[in-house]
Amino acid sequence: MKMNVTEHLDELRSRLIRSAVYILAASAVALYFANDILYVLKLPSKGLIEGFLVLKPVESIGIYMKTAIFSGLAAAALPVFWEFFSFVKPAISEGGSAAGDSSEQNLSVLKWVAIAFTLFVSGVVFIYFIVLRPAISFLMSLSQGLTGTAPQITLTSYISFVCAMLFCGGMIFQIPLISFILTKIGVITPKLMSSKRKEAYFALCVFAAVVTPTTDAFSMALFVAPMIVLYEVGILFSKTVYKKKVFPGGEVYESK
Repeated sequence: MKMNVTEHLDELRSRLIRSAVYILAASAVALYFANDILYVLKLPSKGLIEGFLVLKPVESIGIYMKTAIFSGLAAAALPVFWEFFSFVKPAISEGGSAAGDSSEQNLSVLKWVAIAFTLFVSGVVFIYFIVLRPAISFLMSLSQGLTGTAPQITLTSYISFVCAMLFCGGMIFQIPLISFILTKIGVITPKLMSSKRKEAYFALCVFAAVVTPTTDAFSMALFVAPMIVLYEVGILFSKTVYKKKVFPGGEVYESK
């Protein structure tokens, strides 16, 4: 059954409220384990940063809250993805409709959620194990070269940096899925993605330069290389769905 604009907005509001509740609940649980989470987040800096500073008496509260909120965002990714794909399922279902019984629709949503969550976790793991330590090492060397002494880093700035990197990594790994969805709803085509490959690569390099505060070629390559690979995978995903799509002229795209 089709819904009007008001009904769509009501559904969107309900799903946003539920997503916020999921994040708050996950953050509350994460706050209980904040010390353990902080220990894991500080591991990439082991041997690179001797000790962290806390400059204000109340800063420790902010550190715990920031750790809990970022952890809550990550932990609530699964139900939040469920809410998102449940909302957009009419657009990404075959034929752009919500046809089919409830069990089939839920199975389709579950498939999208599983793919999105797997990509998100893969991005977080990649940043944590591959990118973080080289990035921290370079930044510390750069700071020491400027000051001539071992840099003193506040814990709050370090946690903000690490959490932002991890979250960006998780979202960047959504590129293939985003390409698939945008192709399915007719926003982009594999031909467009292929023809704009150079521009896309340049945009990815600019994005990496903004997101990562490193300027050396090695650290930049660690971030840009997977994004380029993901973009190419996104083109393949786009071809997969687009070659099955029949347009008003009756033409069907055939991938080469």
